[in-house]
Amino acid sequence: MNKLFKISALILAALMLFQGTFSAAAAFDDKSMTKEEWQAVYEEKISDNTLPMLCVGADETELNICWHAQKETAIPKVRLSKNADMTDALVFEGETTPAENEEQLVCRVTMTGIEENTTYYYQWYSDNGWSEAYKYESKSFDSFKMMLIGDIQIGGQSYDNPEEQSRIGYVWQSVLDEALTKNPDISFLLSPGDNTSTGEAPDEWQTLLMPEYVRSLPLALAIGNHDKKGMMYDYYTHMPNEFFGKYFEGLDRDFWFRYGDVLYLMFDACSGSAADHRAMAEEAVALNPDAKWRVGVMHQGLYAPGIAMLEPETNILLNAVFQPIFEMYDLDIVFTGHTHMQGRSNFISDGLVVGMAESGKTYKDPNGIIYLNTNACCDQGNAGYLFPYTAYAFENADVTTYSTVEFTSSTMAVKTYRGDNSELLDSITIEKTKGFSDSEISVFFRTMLYKLVELLGLVYMRIDAIVVAIRGGHF
Repeated sequence: MNKLFKISALILAALMLFQGTFSAAAAFDDKSMTKEEWQAVYEEKISDNTLPMLCVGADETELNICWHAQKETAIPKVRLSKNADMTDALVFEGETTPAENEEQLVCRVTMTGIEENTTYYYQWYSDNGWSEAYKYESKSFDSFKMMLIGDIQIGGQSYDNPEEQSRIGYVWQSVLDEALTKNPDISFLLSPGDNTSTGEAPDEWQTLLMPEYVRSLPLALAIGNHDKKGMMYDYYTHMPNEFFGKYFEGLDRDFWFRYGDVLYLMFDACSGSAADHRAMAEEAVALNPDAKWRVGVMHQGLYAPGIAMLEPETNILLNAVFQPIFEMYDLDIVFTGHTHMQGRSNFISDGLVVGMAESGKTYKDPNGIIYLNTNACCDQGNAGYLFPYTAYAFENADVTTYSTVEFTSSTMAVKTYRGDNSELLDSITIEKTKGFSDSEISVFFRTMLYKLVELLGLVYMRIDAIVVAIRGGHF
């Protein structure tokens, strides 16, 4: 009997451990939708623009949130609790700023004191009082996984096209559903830009925020050329550590944030202000000397598969502006988009392939930077043109993709999956045992050489401003 009791106890303990492990991993509630269900939600909500955006904070202990409210009811407050009934809630206050219209204000609040591996519930003060409570589950801070989806581009390539906007919105919803179901341990989502199509339509942002998943998934959204067609990005986001520099104009800005041991440098690649881009990188690196990994993000696809490297703007201008910064501050990987083609480079240093980066392999302390280019939600391109720098390219022009990047103190595992069934398409792991090589002497000489690029960047900005004015916006 005693032996039987011990065996039963062991089985019960194992079941409890399994259940606890499963519950901890099941971070995202099932928010899947059929096309019909999505269309009903779309038609119900598209005329409004008050859905909130949950954004990454300055570090893993913070969360930002942003929403629109009527002027007479706009109160920038958020409640955060560890209890579903919102008891013992902390109240965080923020600020209001003008909206893109005369009737509303933009509310922005930062929640602080977030603890790892903890379930929270939050409410924002809406036009109708406190919203319903939404769940947010923080993950580990030391080792974590993030997700990358590019060129969501709600609205596609068209203006005032509700059918196309709804269609792409459902693709966005479906990719999130697939990715988060298969990867419940995602900490946040990063986009390398082109989040909407026209840059000037509030309903595109409303559609971007319709999937319920984003109420529990912080976003980090870089700026793309489609975002720069208007000013809506300025009213619908709350990104941390925004850097406006000396020469940025209009919507121009970079930003950076820290999560665990990883420093993220988010560049506005539609601005040629090299001096401001370098200054932002210098500031972020100086404030985070203990970060073990450095990640760059920009929209245009440096070293992407396809014809990107044949375009003068990418091959000449953007390479001249950004590649020296990436080398100067010894980045580990750079995420890009724009070409709507999924692909990944070999190891690149100063424009040259310095090492192969084969799929499925692990590389220890490699020389050079990997460039990962994302596919698109709006329409997918066929990577028909390959170059020596290309290590992997996805050839299917009809399938969405998503990537995950998992960090530990010593490894970075990059994996790309199909967006419809999570079939693994590409993977590579970097093992890091050494520190960064950005010595003061190297940075000094690279900075001196970069002065000419900064001057040419200012000249380009003046020319680009004229071109944009003539053609009525960024392409």
